[in-house]
This record gives sequence, structure tokens and C-alpha cells, in this order.
Amino acid sequence: MDGFVGDPIITSGLLAIKLNTGFSISECPEDKLKQASEQLVELYLTPAWSKELQSIFPNSTYIQSAKNYDKKGKSIEFLYELIEGLNSENNNDEYCVFCGSPAHQRNDGKPFVKTQVPLIGSSDFTNFFPSFKNGMDLCAKCALAIQFSPLLYYKSGGKPCCISCNNLLVLEKFGQECIEYITQKHAAGSFNSKETSGILDEGFKNPQNALFNLAYKFINYEREEEAIDKEEIVLYLMDNYNQNPAGVSIYKLPNNVFSFVASVMHSPELKDVWYSLLSKHYRGKKDKKSGLPIWKTNYNQIHDYLLKNRSILRFFRDDVNKKTTVPWILVENYMQRVKNVNQNRINAIKDYADRIAQCITESKKTKRINDLISAKDFPTFKNQLRMIGKDWQTLGKQEPLITFDDYVYSIMPDDYSNWRDVQNLITIRLYEELHPILANTDEEMTDIDEERAEGEQI
Repeated sequence: MDGFVGDPIITSGLLAIKLNTGFSISECPEDKLKQASEQLVELYLTPAWSKELQSIFPNSTYIQSAKNYDKKGKSIEFLYELIEGLNSENNNDEYCVFCGSPAHQRNDGKPFVKTQVPLIGSSDFTNFFPSFKNGMDLCAKCALAIQFSPLLYYKSGGKPCCISCNNLLVLEKFGQECIEYITQKHAAGSFNSKETSGILDEGFKNPQNALFNLAYKFINYEREEEAIDKEEIVLYLMDNYNQNPAGVSIYKLPNNVFSFVASVMHSPELKDVWYSLLSKHYRGKKDKKSGLPIWKTNYNQIHDYLLKNRSILRFFRDDVNKKTTVPWILVENYMQRVKNVNQNRINAIKDYADRIAQCITESKKTKRINDLISAKDFPTFKNQLRMIGKDWQTLGKQEPLITFDDYVYSIMPDDYSNWRDVQNLITIRLYEELHPILANTDEEMTDIDEERAEGEQI
């Protein structure tokens, strides 16, 4: 698409211009750009948006607090200058840091700093700029796009967030939702109050939960099914406020996690199971003052583990009640899409677990399940599997419980570093296969302390 350079802020701005004018920035008539700029300034001068811009364009013409300062006139003048600079010849020896076009020379001779570009510095602090310059070199197109970008931001934790996705079609659909929100609120006069969020705000205080909410939202957008397996989402939570600015926090949902979540959301049955599982792992007390549901305000362990590339298999089992929390098909989906385990290996582990279940049933040694769960290291776990193998032989079985090749190449390949995943998968399958037995047994849990029962971090 025209003019996109890969920077999330500029991408948001270019899409905002397109959605507001109906034209890409290079094809948009100058009068339409100027009209859109006038509407932008009108919006930015409202109390609701003035509050938002403190964290985006501090000390800018949009929110300048100096007495008798002409915010509207100065802001329109600045935007008009950028519009007129789009097609003007520029023999500048400096080049835009984003797209490589000749840099724009501002009429007032000042550099582009944090008042026009979020998350950089002021001209007094050259260490915030490339090559220790007094500001950043930008072309008129990129500078203008940045001014429009907040229209497509998202609110989380009271701060504006720039959203990035490697599928521009998805971003454009999200942009349409942002523009609809702004149009409705502006027409209703809601932006006349600072209590209203200028930026699209769905009440999420936790950025991780906000990111997953965007994923659930984006999954419902229409596009080719194959595209989902390649998509990823990044949330840039920014704080550019002058008083102790926090800078930017980045939350990334990689394509393998997005693909997994999409596969769950596309199944009504698995979707309900997934939401039920998530509901059990929000941490902290509910914020009664806000009146918001806990899934908008509190940290969730599963979301956190997925974003940190940590295994969530332990959440698929309930050691206290000896049962699974999700069906095996969801476990398989997770292993395939997130852990990148091929189906042959998953099937091999499943078949092995089914034979172990058969062995436990026929030998009536249900304590073997607790022994497997309580194994804290690989040698102990391996020894428990060996003991179950002896039980199998005692039963007089002709075929082996597991062949050497299956064990070495499918169950425990490479350096055994992922033995915990194998332990979890076998346990989950045993809980599923032996549920009738385990549900009726009065046997006390052994070798599993309270920490493990609540979910030991592994």
C-alpha cells in the first residue's frame, strides 16, 4: 500500500488519513487534506482529546497552555505547512529517518522533537536522536501521518496504545472501528468532558488482557483463513508525558499464539472451555470501585505465560480433583500451533499414555499416577515410567509397553529438555482416560504438596 514504511505510528496515521478522506495520502487532493486537518484540530481541541495528547504530543500547539495562545490557528498552520510540503521540491541534504525521502524544513526553522513526534526527546537532549542531532529528520508525509495517528490508537491502563499488525487489512478494519467510535462520541458532544476517552477505550486496565481482547476482536474480521496463521499483533503502550515519562512498553502476540487463539475462537465449544479456563486464573481482588469485570482489570497467568513463551500445559490439568480442565483436542491444538510439535509425535505420546492407562487399570495400581505427577526431575520421572513398564510385563503382555525407537525418537527425543511437556501430556491423558476410576477412588493424594496442587510454576 502507498507510503507504508513499517513504522506502527506512521502506518496508523496513513490509515487514518485514508479512512477520513477516502484517498491514500499521495492521491488525496490538497483541499481534502486541509479539510481533514481542520476537523482534526477541532477534535484535538476538545477537553477529552486535550487530555489524551498530554501523553502523545506534550507542549504541542494542540494543548499549549500559554495565555492568549492561538492553539487552533497555530495547529492548522502547522498542518497546512506539512500538506504543502508533500509535493514541493526539496533539495535538502538531510533525509527522513523513516522512508528516506528528503527531510522537510519547517518554516520556523525548528527541528521535529517530542512535541510533534511521540517518544523522542527535546532538542536539548541530543542523546534521544539519531547521530546526536537537535531533533529528528522527517519528510512532510511522515510528519503529517504522525499527527493523524492518534485517531487509530487504543486505550489501556489509562494510556494511549499504538496497535500494529502485519496484515494491513486487519488494521484498516480496526481503524474503521476507531473512526466510528470517534464520530459517534463527537456528534453526541461527549468529548466536551474530560471524563470521556477520546481514544477508543473498552475499559481494559491490564495491557496483556487488552492485547488478547484485540486478538479475539481481530479474529472475527473477514479475510482469507490462511492469513491468520501468519498474523501477529503488537501493542505499544506509550507515556510521553513531560513529568516522569515512562516511555513505551511493548506487548507482542506472536503469530503462533494468535493462530492458536484463532483456532479456539472458531469453535463454539472450545471457545466456552477457553473462557472458563481463563476465568480461573485471574490474580488479585476484583476492583469494586471501577465496576469493571475482573477480566478487564486483573492480571491473568495464562495470558502472561503465552506472551512469555512459557508452557501452559499445567493449566490443562487439575491435580486436586485429578481431572482435565480442557478436552484433548485443545491440548493437541496448543502443542501443534504454539509448541510446534508435529502430529506424529503427539499421537505417539497419546498412544503411550493410553497404554499406561490400560496398565494402571489392569494392575489396579492407581498410585502410579501420583508417582508420575510428583516426579520433580527427569531421572525420577524416567524411573516411574520404568516401574510402569515392569507392571506391564507382570501382566504378561506379549507386546512391549513402548518400543525403543518410539521412546527415543518420539517420546524423549534430543536432550530430554522438554520432559516436563511429556509429563504434562501423559498426566492430562491419564486424567481423561481414567476419569471414572479416579472420580470414585478415596485414595489420598501422595507426594503432591499444596504448592503443586495449586499449580507449581514450571
